Amino acid sequence: MSNDVKPGDTAAAAASPPTEVQILRIKSRFAMLALREGGKPAAAALKAADTFLQAERGRYHGWVGNALLQLDRILDELPGSIPEALQAAYGLAMQVRDLGGTFNAPLVTEAADSMCELLYRLHAAGLYNAQAIATHQSVLRLVCAADQGRGTPDGMLEMLAGLKQIVAKFPRPQPPAKPGPVAEAAVTQPY
Repeated sequence: MSNDVKPGDTAAAAASPPTEVQILRIKSRFAMLALREGGKPAAAALKAADTFLQAERGRYHGWVGNALLQLDRILDELPGSIPEALQAAYGLAMQVRDLGGTFNAPLVTEAADSMCELLYRLHAAGLYNAQAIATHQSVLRLVCAADQGRGTPDGMLEMLAGLKQIVAKFPRPQPPAKPGPVAEAAVTQPY
């Protein structure tokens, strides 16, 4: 087979490898758009996010206040339907924790996180402890009030450390045991 291509002989031309490749760069609207950097530069995006958070900070206190009112309502209904109420209260405490993290309120975040851990442990163990829950509610309210500029109570860090001690009194849920090879085979093979 030769590299000579005769007119009308397309099969031979397709079978032989090209000896030279020429890349053409054609300026088009699509090519220009494809080469353009997208989005904002990181510094501009961070500044826009910070500006947005500062504008929303005034609303943050209202959101936390509403979540605390809902949390109080749910926890006041305990011990009527404990598992469901603990789950709902956990969701609200998590919301307060996340808002505190978003709006740079570390004490709010820590107090709400402690309440989340307490409610999680109580729910997992099927327990209820009104005093532990009420203590967490009180400290969370104090921390939120301090975050709103109503003054920081003396001993705030000690109170938060005390919440951790309360939580530590309740059992940490154990992860489910991994099934062994025999148990796993029984589970995966239907009879």
